[in-house]
Formats: sequence, structure tokens, C-alpha cells
Amino acid sequence: MESWQWALLMYRLPREPSTPRSAVWRRLRSLGVAQLADGLVALPADARTREQLEWVADEVRAANGTASTWLARPTSLAQQRALA
Repeated sequence: MESWQWALLMYRLPREPSTPRSAVWRRLRSLGVAQLADGLVALPADARTREQLEWVADEVRAANGTASTWLARPTSLAQQRALA
């Protein structure tokens, strides 16, 4: 199995005001993220996507939210195919 890495963003924003939540979601959609769970998104990891997710994480924190970025590797080919 090829060893693909994924850049993950885990984030949480306050419900109000809703403007930052909408802005973050629009930005993530424009990046083409895979939504893994509520507040957890993934992109194939490379320098560009990791940097973009860090920028989004900074935006989340600036809006009084919490965010962290991670690198992950699926443990099976089936998991990899489900993400791709």
C-alpha cells in the first residue's frame, strides 16, 4: 500500500456570531476538503495544503474558536480509498 498522508484540521467555533462559521466553511469548501466528522476535515498532505489548513486554523482561533492541525496516515487500503 502506498503511504499517503493526510493533513487534518480539527476545529470548533462558537455558534454566535455565525459569520465566522460561514466564512470558515466557505474557505474549507473552496479547498475541497473531505468532511470526516463534525469539525474534522482532511486534505491530501503536501506543503501547500498543510499551510492552507494552518491559515484556516488561525482564522478559527481569531474568531475565539479552537483549532489544531494533524498529519495522519490511513492504516488500510480500504480506509485510503474511502478518503480519496
